[in-house]
Amino acid sequence: MDGMLNSTHSIHLGSSGRPLPDNLLAEILSYLPAKTFFRLLSVCKTFRQLSSDSHFLLSQSYHNNVISGFFPNTRNFSGPFCLVDPYAGVPGSSLEFLFRKGKIVGSAGGLVFVLHKTDGALCVYNPVRGTRCQLPSPPSKYCNWSGIAVRFMNDGDRVTKSYRLVFLSRYPVWSKLHRCQVYDSSARVWTMDKELDFGLLELHLEHPVICDDVVFWASSHSFPNERIDQYVVAFDVRKERTQIIPLPKEAAVAYSDTIGIGMWEGKSLCLMHYETCTWVIGLWLLRKTNDGPPGWERAHEVSLGQLGFRKPPNVSCVMLREVAMTTSLVFTVEREAYSYDIKDGELKKLGSLGCSTPLLIPYSNTLRPCGEEEELFVDKRREVE
Repeated sequence: MDGMLNSTHSIHLGSSGRPLPDNLLAEILSYLPAKTFFRLLSVCKTFRQLSSDSHFLLSQSYHNNVISGFFPNTRNFSGPFCLVDPYAGVPGSSLEFLFRKGKIVGSAGGLVFVLHKTDGALCVYNPVRGTRCQLPSPPSKYCNWSGIAVRFMNDGDRVTKSYRLVFLSRYPVWSKLHRCQVYDSSARVWTMDKELDFGLLELHLEHPVICDDVVFWASSHSFPNERIDQYVVAFDVRKERTQIIPLPKEAAVAYSDTIGIGMWEGKSLCLMHYETCTWVIGLWLLRKTNDGPPGWERAHEVSLGQLGFRKPPNVSCVMLREVAMTTSLVFTVEREAYSYDIKDGELKKLGSLGCSTPLLIPYSNTLRPCGEEEELFVDKRREVE
């Protein structure tokens, strides 16, 4: 990076007049959200050069890997985008392009994965940079019951350039089998294609939780006449096997209830259970034990009635959002999204979602490259709204 910043205008440090070292300048700028950084491109040539430096782009994605918005998602519908960070932003033309091309099946590290309706191709986009890259060998035909999970691989110095992508698609209803495929971005090949048992229930494929080499999904709604307990399923990418994790006995999940999962303070799997009859969201943490399998421990509960909701809330999605030292509970009620700060008890309305009872795909506003063969897509626009 040092060489590419030579022969540019220098940024000076305070009143001393000494130029700011290039590495220090790049480090400072890497903490900016993508929207703010793009506004600085006209300041000097240095900033414009940084916008194409892969190490800087990856460093920025590391420092900004927090949820800045959501893609509301149903089985046949994606959008409109719900922005929750005022310092972040995505060009409207990029969003329109994504929604036209197909179904958003997942997002991670600022990348958005879209399954094209016309040819079944799976493409990765960075909507804020206006770039895309098509993955080789499309994994399957277009399928509404599909989702992805991404495990970024640490290449050292906090840079996560390569990743493994798990593409999961379900076979017809009442089948335990899912088609599970794993893609290695560094080798640009699909390294696994197997049918695995993920249980009989549908899964919340829109919101996987990744912990090291293990991907977790929570089961979705069951039908009124089903007698199948809800669960969390874990897929070990390295060992290529699944495990069904029962929910705590105290969290008896009724047909109209909603469950979700997230990472609590980056180290514990958290189960969120919205109980319709009490209007309460209970939070459970999965704890390791010395002499047996992991067990669930009740950690918090949030009463929507005490928060001011005056009629039975229809909650379709619950998840966690962590920014700095703050953990927030994000949930949807009908067409609205809300955030509740678990520490200080503050409730905020995040925005309207454009459709009733959607699930939410989280998005981070980063500059991460799509891959070595990325290209600009047609509707790309540099201005970030």
